[in-house]
Amino acid sequence: MKLTFLPKLFVLSVAALISFCSLKDPDQKLPDPTTQVKFEVVDSLIVNVLEDLTILDYQESTDRYLMKQLRGGKVVVTDGKGNVISSHEIAGEGPNQVPNVWEGRFFEPDGYIFKEMSATMDFHVYNADFQKTEKIKGPAVGLNAIFISFYRQSFNVFEKSGKKYILGEEVNSYDGGLINHEKLGGEFYNQAKTGYFYDLSQDSITYLNLFPENWEPRRSRKWIGQSFPFMAFDAENSKVAVLPPMGDALFLYDLKGTSLQNETTVRLSHPERNQPIPDPSRENFLYPSFSDVKMFGGYQLVIFYSAVPEEVYQEVRSKGENYHQDPAWRAAVVKYQTPRYLIVKDGTQLGITNDLPVVGHVNLGLADGSLLVKAADGEIERDYNLFYKIRLLDK
Repeated sequence: MKLTFLPKLFVLSVAALISFCSLKDPDQKLPDPTTQVKFEVVDSLIVNVLEDLTILDYQESTDRYLMKQLRGGKVVVTDGKGNVISSHEIAGEGPNQVPNVWEGRFFEPDGYIFKEMSATMDFHVYNADFQKTEKIKGPAVGLNAIFISFYRQSFNVFEKSGKKYILGEEVNSYDGGLINHEKLGGEFYNQAKTGYFYDLSQDSITYLNLFPENWEPRRSRKWIGQSFPFMAFDAENSKVAVLPPMGDALFLYDLKGTSLQNETTVRLSHPERNQPIPDPSRENFLYPSFSDVKMFGGYQLVIFYSAVPEEVYQEVRSKGENYHQDPAWRAAVVKYQTPRYLIVKDGTQLGITNDLPVVGHVNLGLADGSLLVKAADGEIERDYNLFYKIRLLDK
């Protein structure tokens, strides 16, 4: 497998997206989608732990955060003020550990669940004392790609009528030998199912095709690359957002039973995303591909990184095949690949922002309409972790 690095996210492949905007009322006057909107800082969270942490989940009923060492296996539970309640080293080969763990969630009412990075992507359930109580077979059936994301989760756990479910994305949930894009071309989008609905009470998995039906490459069966979509879930309202990494649209759904229904297409626009869809063999950092979508209250936040200019790439590329190791190339990536944000609500893009009120990485969206941002490293090295809670102004 070839592993490619994008800012804050490791991926194998990306592709492109062409879509159209569907409006409920064509006479309705909509806001300018590129209007600059602003966020404000409403709170901060300091966690006195030396290790670099990321927030995995928030449990509103107990006002607790589940955090994890960014590149290690230490898990930390804090209260809503950031005070450490407990910490545990769960990564490892011991009977009470998880090999290669990156993601985790609260598991109601008082437990935790972590996803193992392996060929099967199994889940491990822990009780309140961090004793492992169960191992659940994961949704993966073949090894097609590996995603390691520091600031997003690929699965959601929720409860309905006393039963627990998992809704997630998994690029390894289809057999790459049977569903091979080199043989299928654009037909790949009709066959590859990279989402899943897991009924834990029945131990049954329903696989979902996350490539939207109204996505032009799927409709026309035109191969433009794999473009495995990202997914975000609002469990309270049973709303699902699906975002292929390259293209111009966000797709919204209702989760009904085990399926995604009522597909709505939201056309996305930004002044720095007016490039034509590139050839799939083109270097992905030359196109401003989407990197994440988050739910926060009734909003969706779409994130992308600006592209490296073609002339800058060609200049460094001319120095040789190992240009990725060239300090000039690394400096160019830092200089030109910067985060940009699009805000969507009720199927409409409300605006954009290029600068948050604080410098950092958007870590988590909360049901109260706020976002948690992990503060970037400053000139003075911290011996604690700092998170900011931000909210849209005049929302």
